[in-house]
Amino acid sequence: MRPPVRLATILLLLLAGGVLAALTLVLFAADPRYSIYTLVGDDAGYYLAIARNFCLGHGLSFDRLHETNGFNPLLTVLLIAADRVLVHDLSLVGCYRAGILVTWLANLGSLAVLVRLLSRFLDPEVLSGELRRLAIAAAVAFFAGFVALKSNYGMDAPLVLLLGLLYLERVQRRGLLAPGIRAGALDGALLALLFLARVDTLPFLVAAFALMALRAPRERAPLAPLIVRAATCAVLVAPYLIWSERRFGTWLPVSARLKSSFPALDPATSLRTVLHSSLNPADLAFFALAFAIAVVAGLRMLRAWRARPVAEALGDGPTVVVTLLTFYLLMRFAYMALFSRMDVQGSYVILAHVYNLLMALSLAGVLARRSGGASARAGGRVVALVCAAIALTSAVLIAGKARSLAATWRVVTPGGAGDELALARAIHDRTGEGDVIYGGAFGLIGFFADRPWINGDGVANTYAYQRVLETGGLPGYLAANRVTHIVFERAGRPAPGLAPRTLAVRSVVNGHVNPYAVDAGEPLVAQWSARGHGITVCLARYRPVEP
Repeated sequence: MRPPVRLATILLLLLAGGVLAALTLVLFAADPRYSIYTLVGDDAGYYLAIARNFCLGHGLSFDRLHETNGFNPLLTVLLIAADRVLVHDLSLVGCYRAGILVTWLANLGSLAVLVRLLSRFLDPEVLSGELRRLAIAAAVAFFAGFVALKSNYGMDAPLVLLLGLLYLERVQRRGLLAPGIRAGALDGALLALLFLARVDTLPFLVAAFALMALRAPRERAPLAPLIVRAATCAVLVAPYLIWSERRFGTWLPVSARLKSSFPALDPATSLRTVLHSSLNPADLAFFALAFAIAVVAGLRMLRAWRARPVAEALGDGPTVVVTLLTFYLLMRFAYMALFSRMDVQGSYVILAHVYNLLMALSLAGVLARRSGGASARAGGRVVALVCAAIALTSAVLIAGKARSLAATWRVVTPGGAGDELALARAIHDRTGEGDVIYGGAFGLIGFFADRPWINGDGVANTYAYQRVLETGGLPGYLAANRVTHIVFERAGRPAPGLAPRTLAVRSVVNGHVNPYAVDAGEPLVAQWSARGHGITVCLARYRPVEP
């Protein structure tokens, strides 16, 4: 059996290496128009613009007019540093590449940490030698074929993945409450950075500190290690919380406030939001699988803890990893199912894919152990079948993503239809230095347009803007901010004479609709885009008229 297993391992590693190499070429060697929106999510434009605008002297602002907390802070700080160190002229393409580089390195680091985690996680009595290498190769292929191909570059998910895996690998190797101030400070710092990478990872911190408290009675110094970790985490998180509270009246980013209805409970709306969001079918299926596994695993853990002390169970490294991920995912998915109000993205629970992978390999170990009673060969076949299933899933996902990318790239005519880089440059060229643009959810186009652009959906705006929408004062807001141009979208390809006279913006918070009349005339720019299954993005002068 060894030669086929060795060959399969080599083929899987070659597949993963080929995918990562191709991805590197597209992201860093190909023209940016071929990675915009396909491999770099549109929300990355908000991060990229805020970081570049800060370096240009506009403060933490997307529109160069209003300071915003519509971002997660860790990535923003890293992008500012990357822009200043790597892009001395602060060129648009240079800052775009620098932003991609930060998250590309985070993804590669995540893969390296995942391999380290697996090397200790896999049962050495069942998965050893060639079988162990095969399992790790299957995991690497899954990472390259699914996680690395997501449209997360320039966004915060790779940082969440890296920091989450670093923490999991540490607690698996050293335990939840490893003695020593240095160990405690490092654990606390990782948890703080994870929160600063995405504030919605708060359930991960809750699960981690809860497990620490349960484990503490078995430690020689029950309170000291826990206090060091909590204090370090609090000290690192406090500056951001204080800044946000003083500047915006709340620690919660405005983007998070828009996307969550908490504490208002509306499961029906949440379910519609999850099912009809930007989640692709693969993400939706894997999230559902992770949630189902977590429910079953959580119930089994609670039952097992009746017979065995919890603190004792949490002394085993792999058990700690699975327990922490299980209860984190249960809390995160429950929150999404109850309080989602705006688009749900695949990056929200990126660690769910790691969980599915770990549980699949754990299942392989359990089945192999049971089959091994007959013969070691039978156990090896079970492991090989599970690894083959992971490999086949990876191949299907790679093929699906490749088809999707090819279909998108086919409609991108450089300088013409489908080319969002050309669209952004056209918007820039048809506006001047003193102009102010107002429009909806156009992150990357807004970044490359390189003009003052007020974000219309409010994700990269302010709480004050939300209050304007709630009171119906949008026309006055546009006038006060001296808006000169409007960017809007309409279904289908451009056609003459279809510019609307009345547009509307809906408050996400309370549903209030803000109509405003505009004498758009013929659009200055009207270009078809592949996003949203085909829309036409238009730029028109803003000349308000009576409704």
